[in-house]
Amino acid sequence: MTTYRDRWVAAQTFDVRLAHATVKDLLVPRLSIYWTDLLITAVIGWSGFALSVVLTPLHPLGIVGLIVAVVALYRGALFIHEVVHFRSRAHTRTFGRGWNALVGVWLLIPYFMYEGHAEHHSRRVYGTALDGEYIPFARLSRWEIVKVGASALLLPLFGPIRFGILAPVSWCVPATRNWVYARASSIKLDLEYVGHPPRPSQRLPWFVQEFACFVIVWTVGIAVGVGALPWVLLVCWYLMFAGVSSLDTMRLLGAHRYLGHDSDASIVLQMIDTINYPSAPIAGFFWGPVGLRMHALHHLVPALPYHAFAEAHRRLTAVLPANSAYRLTESSGLIAAVIELWRAPRPLPGEHPVGSVAHEDDRRGDSTSASTDC
Repeated sequence: MTTYRDRWVAAQTFDVRLAHATVKDLLVPRLSIYWTDLLITAVIGWSGFALSVVLTPLHPLGIVGLIVAVVALYRGALFIHEVVHFRSRAHTRTFGRGWNALVGVWLLIPYFMYEGHAEHHSRRVYGTALDGEYIPFARLSRWEIVKVGASALLLPLFGPIRFGILAPVSWCVPATRNWVYARASSIKLDLEYVGHPPRPSQRLPWFVQEFACFVIVWTVGIAVGVGALPWVLLVCWYLMFAGVSSLDTMRLLGAHRYLGHDSDASIVLQMIDTINYPSAPIAGFFWGPVGLRMHALHHLVPALPYHAFAEAHRRLTAVLPANSAYRLTESSGLIAAVIELWRAPRPLPGEHPVGSVAHEDDRRGDSTSASTDC
C-alpha cells in the first residue's frame, strides 16, 4: 500500500511527455472493434433481459438471464464513456447514435446526459466542488459513502421521472426548463452539481434523445397498464437497472482516492489520485469493462481507446521505473481499494487530508506541470 506522500514524491519526477510519446501511436480508435463489441454486448444483454421477463426472476433460468443482462448491459452502458472521449466529432456522432439506439435510450441514459464529462478531466475542475463526478470522500464522514451506495437502489426511478414527467412538464412550462437542465440532465455522483443548458447546436439532438426516452416510458407504461405487456417486465427492468447502478457505484468508489483538490490539478495530480487494477483482469472484466479498471491510465491519456489499454500499460511499465508515479497508482483489487477508502483517517475540520506540507507542495507542483496538462 502506498501513501499520498509516496505518490506525491514520485510525481515530482514523472515525465508526462515520455509517457505520452510512448503511447501516441495507439490513440486512433478502431471503430470495427467498437461496433462489434457493442452489438454483441447489446444482443447478449437484451436477450438475457428477455429471458428474465419470459421466465420471471423466480425461475432459475430467469435469474441467470437477469444476471447476464446486468453484466452485459452494464458493459454496454459504459460505452458512453468512450463516446465522449472520441477526438473525432464524426465518430462521436455516428457511434453515439448507434449506442443510443442499442443501449442508451432503452436504459433512459441518453448520450446528452454525459456530454459534460470533459469537466472531470479539466485541471481547474477535477476534484473540486465544481466536479459533478467527484466527492472528496476521504475528507467527509463515512456516511457519505453509505448514502452513495444506497442511492444505487433508487436510481432506476430517475429515468422514468426525468423523461416521463419532468420532460413533458418542461415542454409545457418553459419556466421549468432551466431547472431540468441544471438539476436533472447530467449523469453525476455529486447531487449538488449544477449542469449546463445545451448550446444552440445541441438543442435539437438533446430534444430528439429526450423525446425518444419519453416515448419509451409512456409506451411501456401504457402497454403494461392495459395488459399488452406483463407487469413483470417493470420488475425485471428495476432489478436489472439496480444491478447495473450497484456495479457502477462500486466501481466509482474504487476509481479514485477521493482526497479532493482545492485548486488546479494537473494530469499527474489527477493520475496519482486515481487507481489502476492491472492484477485483476478477470474480476475487472465484469466490474471495470471498457478500460475502466485502468482508470489512472485513462486520466494520464484521456484519448486512449479502450482496446489499446493493455498494450499501453505494457509499454509504460517497460519504460517507466518501478517506483514511478504511474506504477504507484496500482491497487490489488476493487474491494481492497474501497476498504482503504473507508478506513482512511478523516482530517480535522479545515484540515487537508494529506497534510499542510504536501498540500503546499501540491500548489507549487501545479505551476511547474502546467505545460504537461491536456
